[in-house]
Amino acid sequence: MSLAHTPAGAASAAPAPARVELARTWMLRSPLAGDLETAADVLVLDLEDGLPAARKAEGRDRARRAAADAPVWLRISAAGTRDGEADLALGRELDDRLAGVVLAMCAGPADVAHVAASLPAGTPIVAMIESAAALLTAPAIAAHPATRRLAFGTGDFRRDTGMSADRIALSWPRAQLVVASAAAGIAGPVDGPCGPVDQAHDAARHAVAMGFTGTLALQDAAIPGAHAGFTPSPAEVKAARSLLSTTPDGPVDGSYAPTLARARALVARAEALAAL
Repeated sequence: MSLAHTPAGAASAAPAPARVELARTWMLRSPLAGDLETAADVLVLDLEDGLPAARKAEGRDRARRAAADAPVWLRISAAGTRDGEADLALGRELDDRLAGVVLAMCAGPADVAHVAASLPAGTPIVAMIESAAALLTAPAIAAHPATRRLAFGTGDFRRDTGMSADRIALSWPRAQLVVASAAAGIAGPVDGPCGPVDQAHDAARHAVAMGFTGTLALQDAAIPGAHAGFTPSPAEVKAARSLLSTTPDGPVDGSYAPTLARARALVARAEALAAL
């Protein structure tokens, strides 16, 4: 179930604040695209990579017009850059028509603080970790009060570190983002783009196993597979409930505690998604 109904030809309505933590799919789309309809939970108008340098102003104007139909999420350029400051100016202009921002190339908690201070109070911020230096400061980024979730910019991270797209190679940075999010008490992070359409479900299941709770997306055709991967299946929910209902009263073996905790979390997430 999508967290936001999308009127034909209009930007996707953003999820209510409490739903930011539940969003599974975050579609990155250029505001220059002719069709902004999507089945993703959140549509993010990409003012960074989604716009060539010569068309930045045009793209911001398109985003401004989209916000007239429904509040919009914006992916903004790095804090402190010329484009980043122009994107923040647009965010201030939109005011309550700004649903939230995805901060590209977040370098540290100071970037989150700058963005938060530059936008309407309470604007949700999803901070993208896209470099080795940013990964090392991810716990502080996640702990900033304005950070609602972390997102893994796998492409730029691989370019910065020389890592391949191999899952084993990227397992350590992924785990770092999951741990940083858990320590900060925020929702599990958003993974990098889910890749080819035929691999979206498998990529989502791998991300779930790592502790992620959502993914960026570039193609609408990948959304059904990603949604299925990030949504507990009826069989999984049934098995988890059975496990919880048959757990004996009193102390249990400590090695069993993680299994119970994961079962409780799975049921809670399934119920929260079903209630949307």
